[in-house]
Amino acid sequence: MPSKWRGICGSLLIALGITQLYSFISAVIGYFNAEENSFVFVWNYWMLLFFGVGLFIIGFAFMRKESFRLASIIGVMCFVLFQGFSVYYYQLRILSKLEYAQPFEWSGTLLCILGLLVLIALLIGPKFQAKEIQADQAWKTKWRYAAGVFSLLGAVTSVFAAVTIFRQLHSDNIKEGYLFTTVLDGYFACFMAVIFLLVVIFSWLKVSYLLVGILMGAAFILLTNYLSVTNWIDFAKENLSITFGSNEREVFGMQFLMGASAFLSSIFGYIAKK
Repeated sequence: MPSKWRGICGSLLIALGITQLYSFISAVIGYFNAEENSFVFVWNYWMLLFFGVGLFIIGFAFMRKESFRLASIIGVMCFVLFQGFSVYYYQLRILSKLEYAQPFEWSGTLLCILGLLVLIALLIGPKFQAKEIQADQAWKTKWRYAAGVFSLLGAVTSVFAAVTIFRQLHSDNIKEGYLFTTVLDGYFACFMAVIFLLVVIFSWLKVSYLLVGILMGAAFILLTNYLSVTNWIDFAKENLSITFGSNEREVFGMQFLMGASAFLSSIFGYIAKK
């Protein structure tokens, strides 16, 4: 299997792992912030931790050695089955019993599709022959710099988002309070600022599949969260007569910009990798 193909597959495994770790941390925070006996920590939350850590480790190992290909295939197959079961049992089955349609949460379905694509890439990877590295690879430098530019944009946006979120969460102005945004969004923005800055620094030297994988996972989280929130906003307006403050809309916009920056930076990083 070509080393670049292996690196891309490994980084996508890391991306899948990041999404699961984020979901697990979100569930833990929700459990401790909820009122007593109002939040049940079901078994699939522990599966999020299992797949998060497992896919991250397998992805990193596969980037280093091709001998971890079989473990990667088995891990992704189990992940796809878990996501497919979760989408059916916790979404489709419940939505079919509701009197009125609620917004569909697309993240599980999209994760299942992404997992299938990674599985296909792992299966067909050995059919591709490794090409000789051309002596002139200078043309890839501009793509590496492009990844750095979008990461810089993402870093600045992440800092602004974190400051905005924490300032509002510690404000006494209840009228302008958040309905969807939580402290996790603030900490995640801080985390993203650090990752973006690392990518900016490394973009002057080389592309790191590890950082690109983390960025791709974060892009998936931010963009699917934005899709989910906008769907719920439309639903709340039409059915619950709930309005949202302009400050929270600003946060949604910054999160979308962070996600788009992370996605584009990841794509440019893949192109620039020699």
